[in-house]
Amino acid sequence: MTRMVKTVSATGSARARQQAQMWERLRNAIRGALAVLVLLITAAEAWLTALLGLPPITPVLRRLTEVIADEWRTGAADAIDAEVIDDPDQEVWP
Repeated sequence: MTRMVKTVSATGSARARQQAQMWERLRNAIRGALAVLVLLITAAEAWLTALLGLPPITPVLRRLTEVIADEWRTGAADAIDAEVIDDPDQEVWP
């Protein structure tokens, strides 16, 4: 009986590994660029609000984006707002 041995090309796996490393480096570069962009925006916002004598806008914008994201997730999941009533003795609900 003869044994069949399947050979796997080493170039295919090396190419896939190289491509994965490239995407990881690109992802890290984009993350770094976004971090620098956020740093510059917050510095400009702090300078502008100090110059105009206004309270910081960043906390308000952060809260607004949290509310919008929460509403979007609620809509995407087709969830509804509901109140939880923890009263097991009540027989008739209003």
